[in-house]
Amino acid sequence: MTSLVEPVESKPQSSSWLPGAALPAPLSPNVSGRDEGLRARLVWLTRLRWVAILGQLAVVWPALSLGWLDRPLLVCFLSIVGGLALLNIVTSRWVVRDRNPGVDMLLVQLLFDLAALTSLLLLSGGAWNPLAPLLFVHAALGALLLDGWRSAAKLAAMAVSIASVTLAPLAPPALPVFPTPVNVALPSFLLVALVIWGFTSWLTSTLGEHRRLLLNLKEHQERGDRLRAAGALAAGFSHEFSTPLNTLKMRLDRLSRGVLGEEDPDLVAAQKAADHCESVLRKMIGRRLEPGELRMENVDVHKLVERVCSSWAAGGRQPRLTARGPRHRMVLPALALTQALLNLLDNASEAMLGAGDTTSPVEVELDADDTRVRIAVLDRGPGWPQVVLENLGQPFVTTKIDGTGLGLYNAHALAVALGGRLRLEERAEGGAIATFLLPVEAFAPGELQ
Repeated sequence: MTSLVEPVESKPQSSSWLPGAALPAPLSPNVSGRDEGLRARLVWLTRLRWVAILGQLAVVWPALSLGWLDRPLLVCFLSIVGGLALLNIVTSRWVVRDRNPGVDMLLVQLLFDLAALTSLLLLSGGAWNPLAPLLFVHAALGALLLDGWRSAAKLAAMAVSIASVTLAPLAPPALPVFPTPVNVALPSFLLVALVIWGFTSWLTSTLGEHRRLLLNLKEHQERGDRLRAAGALAAGFSHEFSTPLNTLKMRLDRLSRGVLGEEDPDLVAAQKAADHCESVLRKMIGRRLEPGELRMENVDVHKLVERVCSSWAAGGRQPRLTARGPRHRMVLPALALTQALLNLLDNASEAMLGAGDTTSPVEVELDADDTRVRIAVLDRGPGWPQVVLENLGQPFVTTKIDGTGLGLYNAHALAVALGGRLRLEERAEGGAIATFLLPVEAFAPGELQ
């Protein structure tokens, strides 16, 4: 099925599809990488082929009794079955034990199975054998287990096999005359094989896309669960910590008006530390961003970003706004989005100050089209720290000495809650980019004229 973002997918495995062989159950999905997945498929293939070989030996006597296998051909029939057994032994002892069996080994194994099935059918009535439709199973297997040119190669081998069992079979004693003309049987078999191969290829592709989609949805759900858990933790911490912090500040104020005086250096340092703790708590309180808790407003996105840029200034630095595309009116949590943009602007300004740039403006880009709105904040600082890029969406991740790591966390939580995402990138000419991507369709009541 589909899937953001990828793990190697596995498909049901095959056995040797010979007359009389039972259909195997689908195998468990591969969970250990491409090479190990190929090895696991080959292991199952050899095991299921043993079942098919035993099945062939079991039908020898009924085939002789009912006249579907001529007695002079028995040695040839058993030789083909013995060849499959030898192939299984070779595969088990050398190929399966190899840690890197090669991506083409599965195709080779399936071609051997197809060749064996074709040979056995040629000895027992060809396309008119009651078990001849097992050839169509190989059409499905080629689409299920292989992809690209390998699947096409398997389809071509199927066409050759069908032509062989239709044009050059040996008539068994039970069927001295073939009931259906060759010019009818051959195109019919080819058409059915092509339809099965095409349908199975389409179904496999569709299921793969759905699987990837489910994996992405699961990843987003898990990320949302982590965000809610972190929000609950922060809210609980804030609640428990606020009362003793208020008590501490009141006692410090008493000391400043009493024996120590307002200029005592230790008291001043303690008051600054308490104020910093209070600032951190204010940032943490009320930051559990979930869709049901956001106050939505019908806003002009262009005007909202313009208002944020005009109201923000750091050390005389004014942001430079560039807007492109149509103007949209969207239903958004204006207050939360404003706070997130202010945090991104603060981060950009601090990064540029840390790099010694006090004159270059922070750049803001607003791009819009019919499907999404992009709001990007660009700076010319040192770029994103690797730890921040690797832990986007995790709270309390920061490289700042006095930072909390909640600015990007809140911005990311908001973007996820709105069905969008926050993307962090490096500028080609140096600096960092933080980009809000928001879907228009879900939140836009209409486009401004």
